[in-house]
Amino acid sequence: MKAIFNRAVLAVLLAVALIVPAGAASAAADTSASLRQAGDALLASGIRSDWDAIAASQAGYALPAAYLAKLADAVRKEAPAFRNVTDFERTALAVTAAGQDASAYGGIDLIERIYNHDRMLNQGVNGPIYALLALDYGEYDVPASAKWTRGKLVAEVLKAQLADGSYAFSGEKAGNPDLTGAALTALAPYFGEPEVKQAGERAVAWIQSRQDKDGGFTSYGESSSESVAQIVIGLASAGYDPAGADFARDGASLIDKLLSFRNADGSFSHALPLAPNAYGAYQSVQALAAYEKFKAGSGRLYGMPAASVSVSVEGPSSTLGSGVTRAVYALDALTQVGTAKKLGVVVKEMSFGKYVDAIGGVAGGKFGGYDGWMYAVERKGAWINPSVGMGDFKLRAGDRLVVFYGDGTKLISCIAAEPRQPRDNEPFAVQVSQQEWDYTAGAFNVTPAAGVSVTAGSVTVTADAYGKASFPALPAGSYDLTVTGYSPSKAPSVLKHSVRLTVGSTAVKFADEKNIAAWALPSVKNGYASGLLSGTGTGEALTFSPKDTLTRAQFAALAVRLLGLDAGSSATAPAFSDVKAGSWYESAVRAAAAQGIVSGTGDGKFQPNAPVTRQDMAVILARVLKLDTAAAGDGSIRDLGTASAYARGSIVAVHGSELMVGDSAGSFRPKAQVSREMAAVAIVNVYESLK
Repeated sequence: MKAIFNRAVLAVLLAVALIVPAGAASAAADTSASLRQAGDALLASGIRSDWDAIAASQAGYALPAAYLAKLADAVRKEAPAFRNVTDFERTALAVTAAGQDASAYGGIDLIERIYNHDRMLNQGVNGPIYALLALDYGEYDVPASAKWTRGKLVAEVLKAQLADGSYAFSGEKAGNPDLTGAALTALAPYFGEPEVKQAGERAVAWIQSRQDKDGGFTSYGESSSESVAQIVIGLASAGYDPAGADFARDGASLIDKLLSFRNADGSFSHALPLAPNAYGAYQSVQALAAYEKFKAGSGRLYGMPAASVSVSVEGPSSTLGSGVTRAVYALDALTQVGTAKKLGVVVKEMSFGKYVDAIGGVAGGKFGGYDGWMYAVERKGAWINPSVGMGDFKLRAGDRLVVFYGDGTKLISCIAAEPRQPRDNEPFAVQVSQQEWDYTAGAFNVTPAAGVSVTAGSVTVTADAYGKASFPALPAGSYDLTVTGYSPSKAPSVLKHSVRLTVGSTAVKFADEKNIAAWALPSVKNGYASGLLSGTGTGEALTFSPKDTLTRAQFAALAVRLLGLDAGSSATAPAFSDVKAGSWYESAVRAAAAQGIVSGTGDGKFQPNAPVTRQDMAVILARVLKLDTAAAGDGSIRDLGTASAYARGSIVAVHGSELMVGDSAGSFRPKAQVSREMAAVAIVNVYESLK
């Protein structure tokens, strides 16, 4: 028997499954208090969906660690198999709301999956609407060669507008308030284009004509908070006052109408009479947040969210303070941390903009030159060269903002211990390099950091002319390896920088250690401590995910770290059409390919997200070590015949070298996928053989 859904049920399903946000607020009442109560109620009920998380973040709440871990796990395991573009869009919005970069998260570029999606229109205009929201929320770059540029997406939304100015779901002819509000929200950033502005005005005119006498909107036979919320978000995003007279009925504003759906605990009901609403409450939170931003003149709901960043203030001779905050711009992050830590940040404004005049009583010109307060940003482990002032520099989640007193002060490029993981009570050396921006070349110039002080624990060593500091043996443990260039008579020669140094492997602890096989645990710990392997997860607890499959891109990165290759020297590398420029793995793949360590899979592709097989790992390791692959097998590998012809010699070579071994039955399992713990054992074996 066929299941029959009425229009009201269908509307709810579309809102949840496809991605339909919402939001609103009030004029007469204290909407900021209403937003706090609604946000508290949302968190108290639990973050049950990505949309709950997006709403909570937009309302200014930090997302629970449990949700962040769940999101990271879902992206790694589920996102690669998504078919609908709206799934990528919802997930990208959630990742951005979590303060992360959706173009490089969990080993997948969600943004590229959106703008190059083959099924953008399979769910009607929902696809283009939420594509625009996802792209604009994090201000992500879209290449001109993309299948769906912003211009194409906007054109598609304009094309879908009905003659009366509204928008309808696929297969329907009558306009829908929820979808019209969402379309208005998506088009709002493009109102500078006359055609878009005109379409927005037509949508607003339709909204006014469809508003009920009680201020709400009837859809599928009922008036819901979700419809009001979506309209509020759209109006506020487009610069219209949802609490204004143009949208008031019988003395009650659109915001007042939204608040009529509010329950005693601050949450919102789907419809009247009041009742808990598991599916639509988040939309009212979004609406209140959108209205608060409209009142404050602080931008759109889907404007770039504040990012969680760390801030450090480095004075002429010591660290003055540090902290973590959420901000869009670097100067805001500094002032927030400065206020919290009572650092006495003094900001002045000149014709060219705002600048930091003094911190902690230290003003520019202390040493009689051009010395003063500067800033640098470390992003994804590398320094970037800001081309604008602090007041205009937009931060990304995970950025490390360093505000420092300097004059010709150089940035630390690299601090590398040799051996990478000193054993217990083993002497070691630390190589330090520094970098400064070459404006002529448009790149950083890297040189040895001669004469800097390098400290580990209670031991301080001065680097020689080649930037090398030789340390005596230290007991097992974890140390802050800190480089400074302080001087009593001038600004620091280098910006203070620290990395973590682990001596021995006993100090490394993983939250999921019980899941690591006993035969792999020593290699996992040694590999992580030496910097060959990385952990997983975005929370505070370090995890390794030992059973997860290793991808080709991840293995290329392992090979580059293993050999210490310069990821920038890859001019001779072949070009792969599916290795995205700017992706986290691009430089590693290019460097490994330039050395002949990895190769493509045919048709000019690399397949970065494809799993690595044991036979492929054998081939790569044989190339790394330049092993003799011409020798025939001695019969000890029972299933050698099942391997691809190109891999058999490499399998024999790595098996004979005991870099990779088979199971207890003598089988190598050439085409089995490689787990992270398997890779750890092989990589550490190779590392030991290279020492």
